[in-house]
Amino acid sequence: MNDILKYLLRSHILLAIYSFFFLYGLYFEYPSSWVYALMISFGIIGIYNLHRLWKFKMGRLPNSINDWTGLNKKSIYVLALIPTVMAMLLYFWLYSFDQLQNVLTVFCVLTSVFYVKRIGKFALREIPYLKVFFVIAIWYLLFFIYPYWIFDSPQPWILGFLFLMSILIPSDIKDIYFDPHEMRTIPQVVGIEKSVKLIQLVLIISVVMLFIGWEVIRNPQAWMIGLLYFFVLTINYKKIGYNYFFAFVDLTFMLIGITAIFLNFL
Repeated sequence: MNDILKYLLRSHILLAIYSFFFLYGLYFEYPSSWVYALMISFGIIGIYNLHRLWKFKMGRLPNSINDWTGLNKKSIYVLALIPTVMAMLLYFWLYSFDQLQNVLTVFCVLTSVFYVKRIGKFALREIPYLKVFFVIAIWYLLFFIYPYWIFDSPQPWILGFLFLMSILIPSDIKDIYFDPHEMRTIPQVVGIEKSVKLIQLVLIISVVMLFIGWEVIRNPQAWMIGLLYFFVLTINYKKIGYNYFFAFVDLTFMLIGITAIFLNFL
């Protein structure tokens, strides 16, 4: 893999870019949506790299990622600290006026901290069967619940949940041979092949729901293109390889967002 592309992928910059376009596209008609999308993107870069540094310190990274982190530790410190501070400043400046929202933000922060920092025997991510659901909870808040409050934007609540569930399973597939077996992630319980079939089932259900709610779901064409792209990836996941399947899947975020932006100009 190209060194620059590897850096962008492993430093989570690509995921942040994809998430920016996803949020900006879905809420394009709201004037400040780009600011919210930027704040979330900063948060993704900062928090994920803080996680990376903590796991590096504790010796809990796969060997290849551990070696790469050691070589790039200085720049990862910059990516961990500066974007985190920027996200915090934007939040306190623009979005900290609702007390319930602040409580949920504290929940997100604490969940992010204890997702990797162990309390006793387990970090949150290591609790059997629950890893993916902690991540879904945070992303659901950031991508759907907060925009509902901030922009008063109607949300595809069930579709959004199913989408996040399907898009997060590939990350567990990537980690299947590194995560301790006791974590009992979905791929560890049912295997890679059945995990992909589960994703396909969730995507089919999502497409059916999209057709049923076509007239009331915002940006249905963008959702449809993204879901179909994702489904095609699942058919070809063996050619892609389980290690990088998640990277192509994450691109679904940006595809949905850019399609929504494009359709807003038509």
